[in-house]
Amino acid sequence: MVFNAERREPPRWEFIALVAAMMALNSLAIDVMLPALPNIGDSLGVTSDNERQLVIAAYMIGFGGAQLVFGPISDRFGRRPPLLVGVGIYVVAAFLGMLAPSLGALLALRFVQGIGAAATGVVAISAVRDRFAGRDMAQVMSLAFMVFMALPVVAPGIGQLLLLAGSWHYIFPFMSGLAIVICLWAFL
Repeated sequence: MVFNAERREPPRWEFIALVAAMMALNSLAIDVMLPALPNIGDSLGVTSDNERQLVIAAYMIGFGGAQLVFGPISDRFGRRPPLLVGVGIYVVAAFLGMLAPSLGALLALRFVQGIGAAATGVVAISAVRDRFAGRDMAQVMSLAFMVFMALPVVAPGIGQLLLLAGSWHYIFPFMSGLAIVICLWAFL
């Protein structure tokens, strides 16, 4: 059996859907947590509302800072390896988030999850720029951003449904499982 090293170009619609899914993963990780903040605080013994919000801030700090690292890495090593590593980090941190025994541990894991998510944001935009230019690039980015912008409306509802099904812990395997699906899609 001979291995064909030639990679197929996905159809335009699939490429746009994958880019949108990668961008949406970040948006989901922020907004799906919002309904769970009171439950997380109660479970981990956090009394201050301001401290509960650190769950979002820790993620955002990791996400923002790591983009500076993933950009040059994806330029040097290609788009796929940093994406797979980043999503792997995201998956592990998200899964371990449900086991966090304290707010400090949860904040550390959310920070690491944000670091992993940075790869999706950087690679998604870079891949669009690699494949398209000018008006085509603008169209692809507009379609991907439509999904990215719509998800903050839907994600808190998803978080609330997960809370109705069980505890706040369910949100973390949900994020992890979704990231695995997107990672497999990008890998294939």
